[in-house]
Amino acid sequence: MTRRYFRIRIFSSQPVAGEQFALTLTASLQRYFGEVGLSKVNPKLIRFDAKKSEAIVGCQKGYEDQLQAALALINRIGGAEAAPLTLRLSGTIKGLRRRSQQPF
Repeated sequence: MTRRYFRIRIFSSQPVAGEQFALTLTASLQRYFGEVGLSKVNPKLIRFDAKKSEAIVGCQKGYEDQLQAALALINRIGGAEAAPLTLRLSGTIKGLRRRSQQPF
């Protein structure tokens, strides 16, 4: 089971907690792709930095487009307007850190 990892920055009018983001992402995947789609994508919140509003999210290889679509459809997190932006996609967490200008 190979995974792919997204580095995501969340632009929001209020601070966002990692749990809120994870629940919103799961709800978005379930709403647009159903239970089967959610289980195939198998999203996992690996890390969340509240100061930078950045997250590392993993998904099953081959389902990157579904995760990207679910992220694009998110416009509210925890009652506040929000917009997640994918900064990078990599096959390893180390690759996300190495290729980014700022370490996570």
